[in-house]
Amino acid sequence: MARRRELDAFPRPGVTVDLAVLTVTSAGTDDAALRVLVQERQDPDGRVLPGRFLRERHTVVETVHEVFEHKVGVSPGEVTPPRLLQLFDAPDRDDRTWAISVAYSVSMPESELEGAKGDLVAVAPDGHLVGAGSMLWDHDEIASAAVESLRERYEFRYRYSDTAPDPDGFLAEPFTLHQLRKVHEAVIGEELHKDNFARRMKPQLKPVVRGGEVVRSSAARGRPATLYRRG
Repeated sequence: MARRRELDAFPRPGVTVDLAVLTVTSAGTDDAALRVLVQERQDPDGRVLPGRFLRERHTVVETVHEVFEHKVGVSPGEVTPPRLLQLFDAPDRDDRTWAISVAYSVSMPESELEGAKGDLVAVAPDGHLVGAGSMLWDHDEIASAAVESLRERYEFRYRYSDTAPDPDGFLAEPFTLHQLRKVHEAVIGEELHKDNFARRMKPQLKPVVRGGEVVRSSAARGRPATLYRRG
């Protein structure tokens, strides 16, 4: 019992699980845009990422599912499960109490977010949210870290291995190289050279073949383009 009393003498922080839910709206079109799910809360009033405090004897993974069920209202698919982003543990990060955040990044196709609670706020090229104002606590920092992590998976520069085609699965198959490039551009926040992009992607893609013939898009204008699936 003496040992137990010694442990109880140490103060214990609260633990929250916060989710940066990322998507690309209008994926594959010229209007494709990277967005983050942001919610309004009360007491204190403000904009936040979805999250909740860890309940007694609940695991972090269980709490991730609880946030989706109770706060977001939808569940992520199995293609890109939630990724542990990092711990945010600045002692003054939450002015209500001493709290450590276990932050996750979750990539979801726009279709999976239909009916989700909150607003899908666009991400600027510099990684900040567009016109949302500052979020409470350090949630802007969490969102920026999630965007940076996502962009590293879609970026070409300074990489010794090839970037996978839309590794987080924002774009439904089949797709054209143009549609794939628009998703990558939306994520990284800048335009990509058309020919260089095609040269990097083609070895990792498989043309859609039907009846021995390569299937092409039924574009309303322009030359029909080859349809691909991920290799």
